[in-house]
Amino acid sequence: MTDAEKVNFHFDLWTQPWIGLEKLDGGFVRLGIEDTLLGSHEFRGFFDPSPLVVVGIHRLLTAILQDIFSPESEEELKQLWTMQQLSAEMLTTFQANYGDRFDLFSQEEPFFQSMDTSSTPAKGENIKSAAYLFHDIPSGTEHTHYRHGVQTDQIFCPVCVAAGMVTLPAFSTSGGKGIKPSINGVPPTYVIPCGKNLLESLLLSLVLPGYQPQMRSVDLDLAWWKREPLIPRSSEVVKVGYLHSLTFQPRRVRLYPEKFMGPCSRCGETISWGVREMIFDMGESRPKESPPWFDPFAAYKTPEKKPPIPIRPVEGKATWREYSSLFLKGRGQAQVLRPLFLDQIADLLEVDAGSISFRCVGMRTDMKAKIFEWVDTGFEVPGNLLRDEDAGYIIGEGIRYAGDCASTMASVFRKKFGGPGKDAARYAQLKTAMMDDYWKQLAIPFRSFVTETSLAKGSEEPRKEWIDLVTNIAKRCFSKAAAAIGEDGKQLHERFSGERLCHNTLLSLRKKELNYE
Repeated sequence: MTDAEKVNFHFDLWTQPWIGLEKLDGGFVRLGIEDTLLGSHEFRGFFDPSPLVVVGIHRLLTAILQDIFSPESEEELKQLWTMQQLSAEMLTTFQANYGDRFDLFSQEEPFFQSMDTSSTPAKGENIKSAAYLFHDIPSGTEHTHYRHGVQTDQIFCPVCVAAGMVTLPAFSTSGGKGIKPSINGVPPTYVIPCGKNLLESLLLSLVLPGYQPQMRSVDLDLAWWKREPLIPRSSEVVKVGYLHSLTFQPRRVRLYPEKFMGPCSRCGETISWGVREMIFDMGESRPKESPPWFDPFAAYKTPEKKPPIPIRPVEGKATWREYSSLFLKGRGQAQVLRPLFLDQIADLLEVDAGSISFRCVGMRTDMKAKIFEWVDTGFEVPGNLLRDEDAGYIIGEGIRYAGDCASTMASVFRKKFGGPGKDAARYAQLKTAMMDDYWKQLAIPFRSFVTETSLAKGSEEPRKEWIDLVTNIAKRCFSKAAAAIGEDGKQLHERFSGERLCHNTLLSLRKKELNYE
């Protein structure tokens, strides 16, 4: 490619359509940032095949509105929550000051990129495939599962490139020697509010200073559009403000557009130009000795004398099993910190009579460079549960009891059917299938348990019904797995002995939970 084919491209994220939006009537449209904000009351929410992109766009637009309105008091925020529509006048000052900072291919101030790099690929730079922007597209040494091809053949349209770029602040993970994750470390599960329309979702994401990370810098808060468009390679940032955290740059990037006639490798749309190559280096990070950063949209376990641990997707563990940690504030949960923006909603928003929808999005990794899957789960949370510590405690204990029953099932199965032998591998598969079946059967009843607990007003009935239901499902799932052991004399003896031991242990557990003598 000649230099002439590599330069003088423009794609302004502020005005040009790239954000996928679902209309309230179910239709679909793409708009730029400005029109998305102005019409946010007319849309249900963002739409993209990747939930990581949805979170990235949500955090970017939240940062813009946080900068525009900058609420400092409860009264200011409550007033914003009553807003029915954004007006062009509200965006005028921001657009006048920073509108030119959203051009993806600007020669002077490229969006989320470092301007001190060459405008065309140069010798000595770390040139990578643009596929590195997407966790669901294999690149480098990653395995190919559902998408096959050569990474040098992959080229992406500006819309998809923009989608990939906005995921970097929230979802950059470790990538080998010297490649560190973003400000939140190995990506946590992010909790995003879903209001009756997109505007309400964004306004519920505005955070007062008292609910922002305590270790943030107040005097130096450099959102992307307020800082020099420079991302030094492998730089450490000591002071990080809240807006800076939402637009944090963990990678030093420079995109190289080129002429190309054909389909985009991600969305399939026919394009006349796109991005095949880019600089992709380690960017900024916080020093290792920095105090923990508590993102307002993530939950944390805070064990004594140990660093906090963000709630993240775990193999084989459905998101609902973290319901208590993600949403509730129960008695005895001193070692769990739910997302701080939920504390703000509980303190300031009157939602006792209704419920609030949330979307939980995360990415399961090996805590390093390997990425296995993303997780995207929606929840309707009764409003009164956000502030009812007693109900929160009951639900948390209900989840714990389900875990105790699961441990009992697994322990008895190992004791009766485990150990070496020709059937060891088959028995291990049966045990895994048993546990998967158990948790899947509890998923829908758990939501009913949450709803009934929120309406119980102190009644013990929902708790007792949940304990009985969990116990019975555990017994059925164990019996189903044991029935697959085999039918010769020895296997039948092991089967019935195992069932008897499991059922008796579960009943003992149930009695203890119900405080029976």
